Amino acid sequence: MSELSGPELLTKAHDFLEFDCGKEPLNVFLTRHALANQANDSARTFVVLDGDSVVGYYSLAVSAVLFDEAPSRMAKGLARHPVPVILMARFAVALSHQGKGIGKAMFKDAIKRALAVSREVAARAFVVHAKDDDASKLYQHFEMEPFPNSPYHFFLLMKDIEKALGLRA
Repeated sequence: MSELSGPELLTKAHDFLEFDCGKEPLNVFLTRHALANQANDSARTFVVLDGDSVVGYYSLAVSAVLFDEAPSRMAKGLARHPVPVILMARFAVALSHQGKGIGKAMFKDAIKRALAVSREVAARAFVVHAKDDDASKLYQHFEMEPFPNSPYHFFLLMKDIEKALGLRA
């Protein structure tokens, strides 16, 4: 393994067509849809590289949670409008690089980017939609809170991210 770099924005120059995280929908997203989503401004995909090869990625997009579906902590004090959030739409690490801390580093990078965006364009929370039980366990490990009526949806309030990063008392 060479020295890892990134996360950085995915480009055509990156070697990503052989990416395999063991979850076919996540592989297909990266190889067939990530660049198109960037071109149409629906999501940005950030990659970790081993040389030129992608060994991990996550995608971010703006989103909203309907007020009536938002957890009480997320909706507290807000008008009854959709709650603006940053969605981590995809998150994967190549099988060859799992268990090496790449996921943890990418997650930290993703929440820092989300926080930076929320300071310019308001967002109340960072949200993920787990694809399966393995992903659900991962987000619980990262201390994300589950939505009460949606066990595969998790969130962190921006103020909690600020506290965790030592940016708020």
